[in-house]
Amino acid sequence: MLGLSEDETILFRFDFQTQKWTEIEKGAVAWPNFSKDGQYVYVLYGRGASGVLKIRLSDGKAEPVGDLKNFVGTGHFSDSSLSLTPDESLLLFRDAGTSDVYALDLEEP
Repeated sequence: MLGLSEDETILFRFDFQTQKWTEIEKGAVAWPNFSKDGQYVYVLYGRGASGVLKIRLSDGKAEPVGDLKNFVGTGHFSDSSLSLTPDESLLLFRDAGTSDVYALDLEEP
């Protein structure tokens, strides 16, 4: 089980055997997702979602797997969201803007 601090700056893992919470990542983290095998968790990190980390739960070792410096996310908090596809590819919502919409016709019944 995972948990985030109220200010989303610390990611915790709960160990059911010891009944204790352990800090596994410090910094701005959001949208945790488990890998298929449950050995890793993927998170957005950095204010404004500057990247994606893959964290091994057994020892907390983190490795960057996605750079989002030039990525414009969308959503309520402007940090997109993070999900994983079945093959564990990253799935994010990107703001493509509205400048490509030239006209909209609405037909009501």
